[in-house]
Amino acid sequence: MDNSLLAQIESAVGRGKVVVSADDDAIVALVQETIRSRRTASFYLSREQARTLRDLHWTPELVKASRLEPVSAEEKARIESELGIPDIGAFRFGRFACKKGHEFSAFDFLRHGIKEHGAEAVKAIFELKNAAFLRVNPSFAVNCGTCDQPMEGGITYEGDTYAGCSYPDPPVCV
Repeated sequence: MDNSLLAQIESAVGRGKVVVSADDDAIVALVQETIRSRRTASFYLSREQARTLRDLHWTPELVKASRLEPVSAEEKARIESELGIPDIGAFRFGRFACKKGHEFSAFDFLRHGIKEHGAEAVKAIFELKNAAFLRVNPSFAVNCGTCDQPMEGGITYEGDTYAGCSYPDPPVCV
């Protein structure tokens, strides 16, 4: 094993994080159990593990219930020009509205991510070559980009490297 990799693992564990190494079936089962348990966790998965979970989790019924739709070419262009994220790939987002009817879109979600984590962190997720980031049962606190009202409801998204935000079926927002 590469000693620098071991040093990175040691550092992550020292910060209270866990690193798990297992076969694909075990990882998929761990993620599924986390979704069902309603616990919150982040997973960095192989692309194959993410595809397997996508196929198992995103049933046509759940896609419809979550309003999950591909981001339009127009919105992708806006994300690139205004947020500086050049390629979000096959990203899908479940739009929703604030109490005043203003829509919260993929653009708003990514703008919020940049505000919270910085542009480089958000870009880095979309630039992953061998991995996909999956957030399970997250609790987001976002405000409407138009009227600054607190938004209610779950944020649902899914893509190649940003493997998404998964809630139990049916989705339950914490």
